[in-house]
Amino acid sequence: AMAATAAGHSIHAGSAAGSYTNDFCPQVEQALRAEFFEHSCAISEGSGDNAAKVLATPTDVGIGQMDVIADVADANPGQLAVVDPGVGLECLYAVTSQRNISSLSGLSPRMPVALPSELSGSTATFRFLQTLDDQLAGMRNISYHPGALDAVQSVIDGDAALAFFVQFPNTRNEVFTTINDADLTFVPVVNRQILRREVDGIQVYQPREVEVTPPGLFGRLTGQSADTLLTTCTPVVLFTGAAGQFPEGSIERDDQEALIGQLAAVQAPSGGDWTDILRNAVGV
Repeated sequence: AMAATAAGHSIHAGSAAGSYTNDFCPQVEQALRAEFFEHSCAISEGSGDNAAKVLATPTDVGIGQMDVIADVADANPGQLAVVDPGVGLECLYAVTSQRNISSLSGLSPRMPVALPSELSGSTATFRFLQTLDDQLAGMRNISYHPGALDAVQSVIDGDAALAFFVQFPNTRNEVFTTINDADLTFVPVVNRQILRREVDGIQVYQPREVEVTPPGLFGRLTGQSADTLLTTCTPVVLFTGAAGQFPEGSIERDDQEALIGQLAAVQAPSGGDWTDILRNAVGV
């Protein structure tokens, strides 16, 4: 059945240069237009910002990290409908210029840590990690930056000792090339506590082994393997307002139910580097 046109609504994605906006949002837009929803992509500050916008306008759609959206859904029961169409994983990364740092445990509370925007999914995830670790919770020298690349650059410039961010496992991305060119060290972000987290019986975090430093042309010619990291990943999900917010039997409720159903039809990005990116998260 064809849904009524929903004109003027947004698909809240991410930064103008980010994957949510340029790779995932067009896929969402295409799937929705197949059912005559006329939602359009809109830039934002990330998962947390997207959730706030959808709570304010339930007929809008958001893209986000499952861990962040699960928190918002728990705090706002009956307000969000969350769909996991299986379009990919984002992974947790920490990088440092200090070779002696091998985990996020036991860090000094005075250590300068760089994070993306305060409204980003990365910052929301870091704050969740702080609830699991008293020493992380006590860190008091945290700075916020426009994006992951800026946070990494602050480590390279010596303004921070560690940067934390959540991103697709794409070693060709500028963030990864900058890290590798500067010879920064990747720090594993995985522990038993974070892997226990579930929402509605769904595991929010998954341990994955991901490639972080490709071998390069010479390495490939000589059979050298890529450098990998054991870390934690979370699914990319789509969400909108729960249909139960609209009167039973109303056109608005019928449209919202159709919108939610169509989000499940969204396909993962294809072409370019995406085949390799989506494979670069090996289960352990």
